[in-house]
Amino acid sequence: MSPRLFVTAVTSVSLGLSGVLSVVWFVTADGGSRFEPAVQGLGLVAGLTGLVLERRASAVERRQQTLTAISRELHSNRALVRQPPFADAGEPTPAWTVYPRLHVSAVDAALSSDVLSLRADRALVDRLHVWRDEVRTFNQQLNLAEILAFTDGSEETLRDLHHGLHAANGPLVVIEDMLDGLLTALAG
Repeated sequence: MSPRLFVTAVTSVSLGLSGVLSVVWFVTADGGSRFEPAVQGLGLVAGLTGLVLERRASAVERRQQTLTAISRELHSNRALVRQPPFADAGEPTPAWTVYPRLHVSAVDAALSSDVLSLRADRALVDRLHVWRDEVRTFNQQLNLAEILAFTDGSEETLRDLHHGLHAANGPLVVIEDMLDGLLTALAG
């Protein structure tokens, strides 16, 4: 039995016993003290209801904050790939261009937490896993290609890297398509 289920069961049994005792007290008590169990019971129900609703509201707020952080990060990545040196499909300039790396910290945080645990979030979580893996691979490939270009000292190697990034089915096309799809999914 999970801790959450155990707490729910104990709370339900306690509330049920409290209700039964309140009814017995109401039937057997005389005078003004007769309504005391009803007042206590209503206070207990109000407290439990408030606790449950506060937890749900807090979970909704954390989820919204997480989705906002992911959206900001994706918009930032979109801005990165739409400005030089990524946006320039011509010849690389200057000769020793260092490409910016895409960000995945908000996605990592969301995936490592339990914030997106709703059944409705399952498809988004799956897409975020694919996105994170794609960005990590992309960033690692940039690292390796730049190391090769800088240690080789060849303008040709840097040109090959640049043209490979901008190829018709190259990594930038894949990244931009994934960005657009994720941003659309987050907006919907």
